[in-house]
Amino acid sequence: MKQQPFSAAMPYLDRIGVFLSATCLLHCLTLPVLLTIAPITQTGLLDEQTFHLVLLWFILPVSLIALGIGCRQHKDLLILVLGGTGLGLLLFAGLVGHTVLSPSAERAITIVAGLILAAAHLRNFKICRATNCDHEDSAHR
Repeated sequence: MKQQPFSAAMPYLDRIGVFLSATCLLHCLTLPVLLTIAPITQTGLLDEQTFHLVLLWFILPVSLIALGIGCRQHKDLLILVLGGTGLGLLLFAGLVGHTVLSPSAERAITIVAGLILAAAHLRNFKICRATNCDHEDSAHR
């Protein structure tokens, strides 16, 4: 079968997607504590809006490619629903959350969105392993 673009990178894209979601979660959970304990760190860190925009710049293409190829291969609609919901919530929180939500609401939405998106990537990864998708096999040759 003809190999699709990005197919050799597919197993890594889902792992990267989970890592980026975990990074977002870690940021949302630890930043308030870190700023309380050591306020001097605030001067060396990106503000929250900039950090979210930078992270979205990586999350969006990785998730669209990994989940898109996975859904096209094994046609699992739950991955599409989870991925779309997670990305939609992350985009909302990252682009307009700072102006329309309280900091705690924005943080809560970002955490939930990151967990949903990570679940989509984990499900995609597991289904690819279980069904031996072509793009999964090509990475191990």
